[in-house]
Amino acid sequence: MEEIRQFKRKIKIKVRFSDLDAMRHVNNATYLTYLEEARIDYFNELFNRKKESLDFDAVIGRIEINYLYPIVLGDDIEVFTRVSKLGTKSVDVEHIIAVKKGNELIKAATSLTKLVYYDYATQTTKVIADEVKNRIAKYEGLNI
Repeated sequence: MEEIRQFKRKIKIKVRFSDLDAMRHVNNATYLTYLEEARIDYFNELFNRKKESLDFDAVIGRIEINYLYPIVLGDDIEVFTRVSKLGTKSVDVEHIIAVKKGNELIKAATSLTKLVYYDYATQTTKVIADEVKNRIAKYEGLNI
C-alpha cells in the first residue's frame, strides 16, 4: 500500500469480541469507533494534549467509509490518520484501516471525515485559529 507512506500517524487496535456482528466480522458501526480513537490520538499528539482530553473545538460534518476487506476477531489492525485538506472552517481527515497479516498490511477500509470547527457557546461554526492551521500544515506539509 504505497499511499500509507503519506500518513505520519497510526494507532494499533486489537479486535474484540464485542466489535463483531452476527456475521462474525467487525460491525460496520464499530469502524466509526476505530476512526474516532485514531482521530483523537492524532489531535492529542499534534497539540500535546493529555490522552483523556476532550477539549476539541470541532464537530463531525460528514463521514464516508469504504469497506474493502472484512476484519474478524483477533485481527490486529492499524489505523492511519492524516489531515489532507485545510479549509477556513473545516479540515478533511483521511484514514486507512489496515489488517496486519504477518508482514503484510491489507487495506480493510478507507475513510474521509469532515471536521467543522465549532463554537459551543454560540452554537455556530467558526474560523480555524491560525495557530491550529499552522501546526497542522507544518506537520502534514500542506500549503495554506
